[in-house]
Amino acid sequence: MSPFPSRRAVLTGVPAGAALAAASRGPSAAADVQGDDYVAQAFKGLAAYAVPGDDAYSTQQGATTPRAGGVAAGTDRMLRETYDKALGIAVAPSLQVTAPGALGVALVLELYARARYFWESFAGPYEHPFANLKHAAKGRVLGDIDVDPLLADSPIGYAFGTLITLAAFGSYGEYAVYDRTTRRLSGRPVGWDLAKYDGVSDGWPEFHGYWQGRTSVTDGAGLPPTNPHSGGTGA
Repeated sequence: MSPFPSRRAVLTGVPAGAALAAASRGPSAAADVQGDDYVAQAFKGLAAYAVPGDDAYSTQQGATTPRAGGVAAGTDRMLRETYDKALGIAVAPSLQVTAPGALGVALVLELYARARYFWESFAGPYEHPFANLKHAAKGRVLGDIDVDPLLADSPIGYAFGTLITLAAFGSYGEYAVYDRTTRRLSGRPVGWDLAKYDGVSDGWPEFHGYWQGRTSVTDGAGLPPTNPHSGGTGA
C-alpha cells in the first residue's frame, strides 16, 4: 500500500475532518503570538523555505539569512489571494461544501507533512505542521507531493505544481507594497533589495541628447544613396 493518502482522502474526507477540527479548536497560542492564522502559517512556512530570511519562520526551519526574505515580502498574502481566486476545494461533496482554495492547499500541505513527519510536525510553535518542519524536511514533503500520481490531473495537483514557483515570485515581486488604487508603490519592495535592483530608471546619462550633436533632420538627410537594383535605400 502507498504510504501516502489516496486522492479521495485528499479531496474529501481528510480535508473535511481537518477543516472542522481547525475551526473547532480555534487559533493556537502560536497564532496569537505571531498574529498569523492557519493559512498564513502554511504560506509563511513555504515562503521561508523558498527564500529564507531573518524572520521567525526561517529560524524555526533552521535556514536563515541576515536580511529580509520571502516572509517579509508578504508572499503569504499573495499566495492566499491567488489560490482563493484560482480554485475552490470540495471538502464535503455530498453537502456541496467548498473551501477557499488557499485553505484547501494549506490542508493538503498539512496532510502530507503529517504523513512523512508526524512527530516532527508537532515539534514547534505553529499550528500548521509544515511551518514547524526543518528546511530539508519541507523539501522532502514538497517532493512527495510533486511526484505523487494520486494528485495528477486534478485541480489541487496543479495548484501544488505552482507552490515553489509562486512563492519565489511573491518573494521578489511588489505585491505587498503595490497600491491598486493609485497604481503606485507605497514602499520599497523586499525583492528589490534581494535582487539589488536600483528601481525604475528614467534613462541613462549617456543616452541624453542627439546623435552627433544633431538637433534636426530633413527627409533623406544622412541616408545612404539609393541602390537602383534593390528598390530601396542601401549601401
